[in-house]
Amino acid sequence: MDMLLRGLHVGFGELALFFTIATLFSLVWVSPKRKVGMAKIASLIGVISAFVSWLVSGLYYVIYYGPQVKPVIKGGSWPWAHGIFMEGKEHVFLFLPFIAMILLFLVWKYADRWDEDRAVRLSIVTVGSIAIFITVLMAVSGYLISSGYRIAVLG
Repeated sequence: MDMLLRGLHVGFGELALFFTIATLFSLVWVSPKRKVGMAKIASLIGVISAFVSWLVSGLYYVIYYGPQVKPVIKGGSWPWAHGIFMEGKEHVFLFLPFIAMILLFLVWKYADRWDEDRAVRLSIVTVGSIAIFITVLMAVSGYLISSGYRIAVLG
């Protein structure tokens, strides 16, 4: 069950990243007739994926990570993997679904003005870029945390 929860967490996190990128890609490179519709769908799937990843990670943390994984990492040679990266991830990750919701709102309300309004373009690209950057940081943090566990277990 723990592998299923980890897989769902990572998988939906990657989907959130993919659809955030797809939102921006749609607005920049898709034909004017289709760009807004595609961006709206991509941003909606991105929000759903971010929330599912968020909820699954909470289940994994409470059931497995806290009682079983965390003590192993903290007792191993990479205790900083938890102390720095998991502690940071726990707090920063909380914002991602809400950043995705802000992107969704911007796209659904203003994307039809993308071509003629520089402020709309700047707002959407800024929020999307922040979401992408934080998601990539979360993936790198997850890799370091799991590496800390593997090093503690395998030596």
